[in-house]
Amino acid sequence: MTLKEFFKSKTFKLNALAAIGISIFLIVLNMFILRIYTDHGDSVQIPDLRGKTDAEVSALLNDINLRYQIRDSVYSRETAPGTVLDQFPKAGMKVKENRTIFITMCALSQEMIPMPQLTDISYRQAVNIIESSGLVSGNIEYKPSEFPNLVLEQKAEGRTLRVGEMIPKGTVIDLVLGSDSNGETSEVPNLFGRNLAEVRLILGEAILNVGTITYDESFSSEEDKAKGLIFRQSPDPNEVFEVVKGTAIDLWLTIDPAKLEAKPKAEEPENSFF
Repeated sequence: MTLKEFFKSKTFKLNALAAIGISIFLIVLNMFILRIYTDHGDSVQIPDLRGKTDAEVSALLNDINLRYQIRDSVYSRETAPGTVLDQFPKAGMKVKENRTIFITMCALSQEMIPMPQLTDISYRQAVNIIESSGLVSGNIEYKPSEFPNLVLEQKAEGRTLRVGEMIPKGTVIDLVLGSDSNGETSEVPNLFGRNLAEVRLILGEAILNVGTITYDESFSSEEDKAKGLIFRQSPDPNEVFEVVKGTAIDLWLTIDPAKLEAKPKAEEPENSFF
């Protein structure tokens, strides 16, 4: 029998069909086994663990066959000590059973640090020292002085702080600055698109205060707040051009790109030649 005759024979055709059939069967079987292996165990939805204690987290995750691991401990004024501050993966995501959820706990107490020397230096220098020391720049007041913008006093919650005094890390420091005259006004700066650190410095140099800070619905965790940008302020610089020094500027922050793209248009002067 020639090779050509063999390929045309019934025996070859049956063997070829059998080989194709076996190959398809093995492929299907392999896919079925792989699916069983990868889908072993049901997917579960991760609960929101924020604000829960270590014991509550353990009980809640054990019930749905998930594990957890504490990856960090950070102090926050906005979260009860000893409770979950943040988690990864985020609440609402679906994962396989026995997945480890990493959580960040709110520390039981704040780290104490010595109060730095802020008086007799410029406002900008004082802000740099505050931030590098792990403190937070707060409001400013001003008093008549022959040295404008020189720091005259350093305070926290209305109390003057001594240099070297031990205070909690993260304390909000208010400053009293010198001003060459009383009752002066400052131009309202346009803060749109700037972060909170930049805004504090800009307002400080204009001898204005940070007022109420509002975070919109785009924020889902404490970590997101560091990425927030200003999308609204009051007074609005397009409506109010000047305010008395020391005025508080209320701020609204977002991480929603749509709100940041909708930049408010500045009003043109009525007597413009163009």
